[in-house]
Amino acid sequence: MKKFLRMILIAALALGLVLAAGCGGEKEPYSDYDLTEYITLPDYEAFTAAEPEVVIDDSDIDEEIQARLVAAATTENVIEGTVDEGDTITISFKGTLADGSTQSGLNSDSSEVTLGEGRMIEGFEEGLYGATIGETVTLDLTFPDPYTNNEELSGQDVTFEVTVLGKNVQHVPDFNDEFVRENSDYETTAEYRAAVAEELSAEEYENQLADIKQDLYSRLIEETTVQQYPEKEVDEWFAELDEYYHSGVESSGSDWDSFLEAQEMTQEEYEEQIRLYAEEYVKQEMVIYLFAQVEGLEVTDEEYEQFLADNLKSSGFESEEDFEEYAGMSLDEYAEMAELRRSLLLNKELDTLYDRLTGEE
Repeated sequence: MKKFLRMILIAALALGLVLAAGCGGEKEPYSDYDLTEYITLPDYEAFTAAEPEVVIDDSDIDEEIQARLVAAATTENVIEGTVDEGDTITISFKGTLADGSTQSGLNSDSSEVTLGEGRMIEGFEEGLYGATIGETVTLDLTFPDPYTNNEELSGQDVTFEVTVLGKNVQHVPDFNDEFVRENSDYETTAEYRAAVAEELSAEEYENQLADIKQDLYSRLIEETTVQQYPEKEVDEWFAELDEYYHSGVESSGSDWDSFLEAQEMTQEEYEEQIRLYAEEYVKQEMVIYLFAQVEGLEVTDEEYEQFLADNLKSSGFESEEDFEEYAGMSLDEYAEMAELRRSLLLNKELDTLYDRLTGEE
């Protein structure tokens, strides 16, 4: 399987790629099929599932609090002192070539540079280490050869007159009761630490639980056997994927023959791969809908509407109108395109399976 195509497939499967073959309208997907004639689910009752084991120690709490302190930091541009590696400074400079000429790209009245990042040519940033703010430093340098940013300057000697105008100094607040009261609903650092520990524990629990359920889903897919594929569904997925790849190549400014050449594939090999991907999508869909039939699971309209509302809120949108302005489509249109109802059904299935395996029903 070619790497580039494989990476797109992985992204599509992981994100529930916006491909909606065979799932439009009000009709229940795969309702025309007896899925037991197409696939056999594994004995998932025999699966095992670990439970999350969350351990949050003082170092985790300290790291999170420090990150929040840094996020609350303020930045001041100071015009005294010296500068050194790691400092973000403001400079003006003028560059003169060996023949006495200059160019617009060699001059600036005000530029921000972080010393040591390597944005400037070799020797420029290093030459400013230890400089005093307000000082003008002369740097005799040579452009690299080749110099891809401007081939005309490749290998040329240049003298820069650089004036350090100031530097940004970050002021990170101290972690004390005053910070806690100003930035939270708590009164003391002890209360704040306890709250942070609780938040980290809840987050880690949910992350582990999501990984465990994803492992269950992967095993369910892997151990499902396929007797046959519904050709209509495979063909529709094939067409969707083919259009997706062609659109991607076109938007990149390339052409299809060059794409195939880069992938070291013939058109026939490409089509074979796409059909395999289409079959993988169809297999996943069949597993989801057969599992739901066996377990008697469904997504009610009320659950679906609440799911959309929760996701809208968690994504930071105040209203569906805000979402539509941002996305260029209504929430319902996006939900259908991204198959969110199917995602909710899969969530219910994995919840059901996990709870049964861990005795939490």
